[in-house]
Amino acid sequence: MSEKLAEVYEQYDMEILSTKKGRGATILSTTDGLRILEPFRGSMTRLEQEYVLKQLFLKEGCFNLDYLILNKEGMLFTCDKYRQPFVLKKHFEGNECDMHNPSDIVRAIEALARFHIYGKKVVQDFQTAWLQSRQEKEQKRIEEIRRAIADGEELERIAYVYEISQNALEEALKEEKVKEGEPLEDKINERKEAQEEAFEINQSENIGDTDMDIENIFIRHNREIKKIQRFMNKVKRKNAFENLFLQVFSDYYRQGTECVEMLDKILQGENEKTAHNIFKNHYGICHGTYNQHNVIIGKEEEAIVHFERFSKGNQLNDLYQFARKAMEKNHFDFELLERIFQTYGKKIELSGEDYQYMYILFSYPEKFWKIANSYYNTNKAFLSPKYLEKLETVILQEKEKREMLSEYFTFHLR
Repeated sequence: MSEKLAEVYEQYDMEILSTKKGRGATILSTTDGLRILEPFRGSMTRLEQEYVLKQLFLKEGCFNLDYLILNKEGMLFTCDKYRQPFVLKKHFEGNECDMHNPSDIVRAIEALARFHIYGKKVVQDFQTAWLQSRQEKEQKRIEEIRRAIADGEELERIAYVYEISQNALEEALKEEKVKEGEPLEDKINERKEAQEEAFEINQSENIGDTDMDIENIFIRHNREIKKIQRFMNKVKRKNAFENLFLQVFSDYYRQGTECVEMLDKILQGENEKTAHNIFKNHYGICHGTYNQHNVIIGKEEEAIVHFERFSKGNQLNDLYQFARKAMEKNHFDFELLERIFQTYGKKIELSGEDYQYMYILFSYPEKFWKIANSYYNTNKAFLSPKYLEKLETVILQEKEKREMLSEYFTFHLR
């Protein structure tokens, strides 16, 4: 057992039988099953939201998710002696989904469909559950502050621990003498209201219903591709990557603008009802990064992990992300894509409108944009040769992708 993490293990109510290293984490075999301890570098608010969400899934009977496990003090994370926070989650026997194994792909899609069904059930309850959790946490915080004041804690320390200004505490204590009980809570509640207002803004960005805004996302990506092209044109000594990018830019930019035009017909034009139906029929909790790395295939069951990017919105986006990865790994095999759709469709029906929406997503040159965006945000003086390799791969796959889209259009949209 790692001595470095021993003090972290001690903060959890578990008996460890053995440990082994995973990808940037430690996998623990305990008397209660497998657990995984991971360094935590994200937002505390998002972690709390993830915990609340997964508790809703658990109540509905969905057990194959990497549920967060509280420590002995009821906290979602535990720090080691170097103040590095860790989170403990439920873990599962098995391997990541093998994208070259059709059986694994089918099982991953079955798991996704089940998750989406649960996601439709809990999406309406999430907002209420989250706000209730915030209120309970804030009330507990108020009670802790009251006890600290009663125990004679210094105001400076209380203000630091609970992130409340010392002036606010002193003013609240003065008011406390006038009307015992309410002023301190009112003063803290003022901060709470400000936090909730900030949360509403933050939530609209992180877990809001943003998936209907896919057209604006494509417009922004097209604008970024165009900006990168203009930047490259100004480079005097172009490298091999920049020369190749400029050679193929026009074709990929055209594809991007055509996708915006197709989306515009669905989202803004004569097919407005189509957009409403697509979103209404597939509205629920989305995983956000559903790919082969986040699905564990066991002997008898599948598990879904890593929910850091979960959101509310159009669940077809999860299906597209996984299917796109599968296509890239399997030479854009249309028969495999049909198997993916049929597997998902057995549990969640796919309409002609849905196939039209998915066609547009597949048509967008997403890999081209990702490579370009990554290039633009890296150090040009030390550009990795992998950028050229990735761009060459995208170009080589273009013919296969076009053939797949042609079959797709003939089979589903003509």
